[in-house]
Amino acid sequence: MKITPQTRIADMIRAYPVLIDVLVTYHDRFKLLKNPVMRRTFARFATVRHAARVAGVNLTELVQLLNNSIGEKVSDEVSAGVDSSPQEGRPPAGIPIKAMIERERIKVTGLDVRSIIRSGGEPFNMVMQTAARVKQGEAMVLDAPFEPAPLYDVLRRKGFEYQTEVLDANHYRVWFYRTTNAGTMQPGHDVAERLREEDDTVYLDVRGLEPPGPMALVLETMAGLDPSKRLVVQHERVPVFLYRKLDERGYRHETKERGPHDVQIIIRK
Repeated sequence: MKITPQTRIADMIRAYPVLIDVLVTYHDRFKLLKNPVMRRTFARFATVRHAARVAGVNLTELVQLLNNSIGEKVSDEVSAGVDSSPQEGRPPAGIPIKAMIERERIKVTGLDVRSIIRSGGEPFNMVMQTAARVKQGEAMVLDAPFEPAPLYDVLRRKGFEYQTEVLDANHYRVWFYRTTNAGTMQPGHDVAERLREEDDTVYLDVRGLEPPGPMALVLETMAGLDPSKRLVVQHERVPVFLYRKLDERGYRHETKERGPHDVQIIIRK
């Protein structure tokens, strides 16, 4: 498994648990990964590129370190191209979101998760619950002890744009403004990010999608799947309604519940 900027942290440390210690030794901020709750939440949607931004380290150096630690050689071409690849989680240029919120006196919901993280807690569910209460045209201001880069893409899919302030080395403030409701966004706009293929297996991550998005994406992917390949779906819950659809189409499937919000479904034609 060659590690790239787009590799998800959860997939990487599941394949190579030793990389947790490699990351912790490399930078103190990665001590968060020692927390199993954090690994089940942050790591499941964070990529290596996100991790580099969270720690404020060089992405090329981090990719090389991780690959070297598992005996993978990274070519000069790959190393040279790491920082020139498209940036994940970057806000649209030229949108002064903070100034707009303050000028228009937009309703703001504040959430400070610094103490939760310092005490070893995991605030992801609290952040998502708070964001769910923010209506179109309103805002959420999040205070965190590091740049919450993985949240940018998650909340963008739910209709938010953002602006990040660095108040000091351990205090980031992010202004999230809801431009649209998740239900009005184009479904499947991030499908390419959710699919990857290795040998005879296609991996599909449907976590974070609003129903019925996960079911529709699984069935659409299976319909176009080569019969010689299997589909491995990463899900947040046991998809009981999906099973009926799979059975109707004659697909074989098995489910592995690996922990809270960590369900894997293996599907074959």
